[in-house]
This record gives sequence, structure tokens and C-alpha cells, in this order.
Amino acid sequence: MNSSTRVQPINDPKSHATETVETPSVRSNEEREAIPELLKVLMLGHHEIERGEFRSADEVFTELDQEGAQ
Repeated sequence: MNSSTRVQPINDPKSHATETVETPSVRSNEEREAIPELLKVLMLGHHEIERGEFRSADEVFTELDQEGAQ
């Protein structure tokens, strides 16, 4: 098989644009309203970390393992 039969040119790229590019989905109102709330949760968590109000992952997993063994 020669290369001219394997590769076919696109004569008009605009006519094939919808086949190659997906349009971005429009976010629902619920998703848009949730964004500021999620950012607030992240901000609160960041402040807790800055104040040292957290436990290491090792501590949490050890406690979970102990609870699971009971």
C-alpha cells in the first residue's frame, strides 16, 4: 500500500471542525453556586493547617485500623 492511499487530505478543515473539537459544556446553576462554597471549605482548611489544627495521615490511618480491628 503506498502512502497516497493511506493518507487522505482534508480539503476544508472548517467542515470537519465539529468532528475534532468538542464544545465546552455549560455548567449548571448548581455547579456555579457550589464553586464559592467549595472555595470557602478549602480556605477554612488552609487556615486550620496554618494554626496547626490537624493530624498527620499516619495518625488518622492508625486510628482507622484500630477501629476496624474492634
